[in-house]
Amino acid sequence: MKPKELEKIKIRPTLINDYLITQIEVDLLHINHGLDKSKNYKKKARSHFTIRDVASLFESLTGTELVPSTHDGYEYFVVENNFFNDDRLYRMIFCIEQKNNATSGIITFYRI
Repeated sequence: MKPKELEKIKIRPTLINDYLITQIEVDLLHINHGLDKSKNYKKKARSHFTIRDVASLFESLTGTELVPSTHDGYEYFVVENNFFNDDRLYRMIFCIEQKNNATSGIITFYRI
């Protein structure tokens, strides 16, 4: 089920496996706050990414081939990468609906 708080933005065409993504839906609350043990958003922010920041990070993945896990018509992807060219590793989790595959949902992005 999609959260109500999703923000959408058009992006440069980004190729992930055989999918050409032109739009992303981003759960910025999840990215910037994370979830507590009760699966609610934490009150204190862990980061301050904007939707444009997330779009740029996603666009940097163009040409990437990933092995997804599949569930209920969606393919889920996990990428661990040094997105900022420093010594910190980040994890991005996103999904692509198999029927509407021009849009990707960015579930979360955080430092490992």
